[in-house]
Parts: sequence; C-alpha cells; structure tokens
Amino acid sequence: MAASLQRYGVIAADPPWDVQQKGSFGADQHYDLMTLEQIKAMGPAVQALAEDNAHLYLWVTNATLRVGYDVMEAWGFIPRSPLTWVKPRFTLGNYLRNATEHVLFGTRGKAPVQFRSQPTWVFAPLQEHSVKPDEFYAIADRVSGRDTKKLELFARRRPPAPNWSVWGNEIESDVSLAPWGYPVPSDYARQDDGEMTPSVGDGESEG
Repeated sequence: MAASLQRYGVIAADPPWDVQQKGSFGADQHYDLMTLEQIKAMGPAVQALAEDNAHLYLWVTNATLRVGYDVMEAWGFIPRSPLTWVKPRFTLGNYLRNATEHVLFGTRGKAPVQFRSQPTWVFAPLQEHSVKPDEFYAIADRVSGRDTKKLELFARRRPPAPNWSVWGNEIESDVSLAPWGYPVPSDYARQDDGEMTPSVGDGESEG
C-alpha cells in the first residue's frame, strides 16, 4: 500500500449482520447484509487503516453479541468491555423484546483510554433505523480523545462531531476500501469523474 495511507486511532463499525435480520421488518429491508465470514474477512483492510495503537468500537445486536468478539479478534483487536445502549422503548425480538444494543470496545497495541469514569451503559433515544445515538460520538471523544482521527465504517450519515471520516454504501466516503475488494458507489463516482480510484484516505471529515 502507498506510504501516505491515512491511518486512524479510532475505528467504529456497524456491520450489516445477516443474523436474525431477514423478514418484513428485518435489516435486509434497508440495506444489503453480510455473512459473519465476510465481515471477519475485512480484517486486513481494518488493520491497514488502524494505527498501531488504536481503539475499535464494534456495534453488535443481542443476536450477534457472541460472534462480535470473534470479529473483533479477526480484525486484530483485543476485546476490553461492552457498552450497552439502553433504549427508551423496546423493538422486535425473536425471544425477548429488544430494548438494548451493544458496542464492543477493544484495543490494539498500547492505546490507553483518556477517560476512566465512563460507565458501561448509556440511555439514549431511538432514531431512524440503524442510526446510532449522538451520545456515542461524545463517548468516543471522551474515551479515545477528541483530537484523535476517527473512521466510521458502514456509516449512513456524517457523525455529529469533528475529526471523523466515513466509509459506506450510502454516503460519500472519505476513504476507499476498493484495494481490499470492498468498492462502494463513491469509488465508481470518482472513476466516472476521471479520477483514479483512491487507495488511501482522502482526509478526515470535520463533522
């Protein structure tokens, strides 16, 4: 890869899990899903984009909580703690009605937290499908450092905070994962404009 590859001290990801997400009200009604093996196979791309000392915030559902740890390790991070999003009302569920979602926090290399009083839960309102609460980005700033360069994978909107770059199918992406076999519409748009498909980050968003 090019020597100028932009790397990030924080990677956040909300993979399109295919576990218990099919049906008339499932996530497959909103976006394409990926199998567990497809998500784990993104490890080389994630490791190339993450700094040697970095944090990972990996969103999981109750149904993917256990396999989320497998993904985190496949991406080169050590699981450290779950953070549970407590929602003000329950949603769907195959056994119990879901009123929580989780983000797994992990580290790579020597990456101490900047704030040691963060509890393992946050109460925040629901927004449209798959949109994460604004408080999550405030937590990432507190725990990982406001000035740390951050990248959100599978993003569907611009984070409401500075120093975030984004990548995903439904957004103008700041970085390209095409060299690892994960092109998104932004890559094709650049080609249509006569630009070379980038193999490195184009620079972080300022929110």
